[in-house]
Order: sequence, then structure tokens, then C-alpha cells
Amino acid sequence: MRDALAITPGTTTFDERPAVAPGGEILRDIARGGIAGIIVGLLVAGLGGRLIMRLATILHEDTVGLRTENGELIGNITLNGTLALMTFGGLGMGLMAGTIWVIVRPWIPGGAMARALATAIVAIALGTPSLVQQTNPDFFLLSHDRLVVAMLVGLVGLVGFSIALVDGALDAHLPPSLPGIRIATTVYLIVTLLGLVLIVPLVITILLDHPEYAAPIRAGWALGVVGVCTLTWWFLRVKGRSVPPKALQRAARVSLLVAVALGVVTSLPHVLGAAGIPMA
Repeated sequence: MRDALAITPGTTTFDERPAVAPGGEILRDIARGGIAGIIVGLLVAGLGGRLIMRLATILHEDTVGLRTENGELIGNITLNGTLALMTFGGLGMGLMAGTIWVIVRPWIPGGAMARALATAIVAIALGTPSLVQQTNPDFFLLSHDRLVVAMLVGLVGLVGFSIALVDGALDAHLPPSLPGIRIATTVYLIVTLLGLVLIVPLVITILLDHPEYAAPIRAGWALGVVGVCTLTWWFLRVKGRSVPPKALQRAARVSLLVAVALGVVTSLPHVLGAAGIPMA
């Protein structure tokens, strides 16, 4: 994430790009996560989900002609079905991942690959119940195939891994959010507002109210603490800080670790149940 810079008309940064106000950079950061979520949702979650469904059909030819929980005919691959899977399933998963990524991104250290691997772990911990649910009868149709379950969990991790890399690539190429009425700034503002109004409430509802995320302590509460830390950091950036305080970093990272631990506890019964492995 770029350091916040106070804007002065006519000045440039060390690499000859115009200096940008901290608020504009924060807006760009938020929108970038949303755009990354859209790209990854369509190309990774959507197409990856279709590929896994096809592999599951090949592995279980006896299920061809049966209907899934959603009423889809197994083995019947159509353009409309693929587009629906990409736009509703894949895009929805990508937007959820993009929202969580914006919250946790400031607190995941390391280089590009290390951050991507760490984000994959966060995604598996927090995102698995949205895709792998032990009560889903489709896993019974597939004889609780552990390979299929592993591929689905891997897809969740791949979404997290990809969103970190795509976000980094976008950061290097998206234009800055300069003051005034400009196309880039307008797009960033629209993406941010749509995410705030439509996606954030949905993610909060899923993490804090959805039955598949039910647990003695929901991971969403710890993630909410991380979100408060991120909001605090944005406020400090607007005030001119370029590096978050050590105490804020520690609070955010400890809360993120707690969220991941709680997410694993929440996800594990779903994975074991879908794979037909009894809980000890």
C-alpha cells in the first residue's frame, strides 16, 4: 500500500507522478480491492467452480441425470448455466473475498508471494463455509468424495491467493485518484459506494447471522475488530500518518489471527461432514 502524501498543486512524487491526497489514495485502495474481487470472482471462482463440477461428474458418472440441491441437472453443461455460475456464484464469492481483502490487506506483511500465501490461508479459514456445507445433499450424491471436497477447499484458497496477486498488479497500473472530477476518481467512488451499500451489509450478514457460520464465537466478530483497526488506520492516513502505529498493527494482526483460528474451528466440521469423516 502506498504511503499517504499531502497534495500540493504542481508538485510531483519521486517518480514524477503527481502527489495525491491521502483520501484519494484510500478511495483507490478500497475500489482496487473491489475490482480485484470482480476479476477473481469471474475468472477464478466462476470458471474454477465449473471445472470442479465437470471433474466431479467425470468421477461420478452414476450421478448424471440427477438434480443438485439448486435444481440443476448433473452432467448438463449449458452456456446459460455456465454464465449463471460465473455471475452469481463466482462473482458473489469474489465480491465477498474482495470485501474481506480490503479489511485485512494493511495487516498482512511480506512480499507479493508471501502475502498471497497468507491470504490463501485467511480465505480458507473464513470462506470455506460459504462453499462447503456439511448439510448440502450434493455431497451425499457424490458419496462424500474427499477429492471433490479438497478441490472445493482449494478453490477457496486459490481465490484468496489470486486476489492478493491481482490487487498488487492493479496497484501498479491503476491511475491515481487525483482531485477534481476525473474518470478514475469517479469510477473509484462508484465502486466504493456500491460496495458499501450492497456488498458490505451482505458480508456482515453472512459472517454474523448465516447458520453455516454459527459457532460459540463467530469469526466475524474478530474480523470486525480488524475492520475497526483498518478504519482507524485510514483516519490516521488522512491526518498525515504514513506508517500505522505499532500498537495498532499488533491489535489488528492479533485480531486477524484470532479470526483465522475461529474460522478454522467453524470450517472444520463442514469439511469433515462433507467428506464423510465423523467428528471424534
